[in-house]
Amino acid sequence: MPSLPDPVDRECLPCYLYRVAGTEPCAANLRALMHYRDYSAPRATALERKIKLLGGFCDCEVLLNVFRPITDEAARAMDEGMDMVCKGIRRGSIQPCEQWMMRRGVQWGGGQFRSRSA
Repeated sequence: MPSLPDPVDRECLPCYLYRVAGTEPCAANLRALMHYRDYSAPRATALERKIKLLGGFCDCEVLLNVFRPITDEAARAMDEGMDMVCKGIRRGSIQPCEQWMMRRGVQWGGGQFRSRSA
């Protein structure tokens, strides 16, 4: 199985998954998510469990069920299959950059989509 590309410096999780989804077929697992965690946020040990609680059982489902584009730029890039430039986050964080909303779930606020500041 070919290795996945490493996350770019300060690249957020959904931007990384979007970039990888454009080059790798979905393997029906969280392989890219776990690669991101191991490389960029190794202390996020509960990430896989939390993502599954939010409906992300494979890498493509994470983009469909857990993260949603919030900016017009990100939505247009996804609709047209274009490349997206990540706005950046601090190393070690699993929060999305300002282009994405994260679904809040069982432990993260009741299953609603909210912006980062909420």
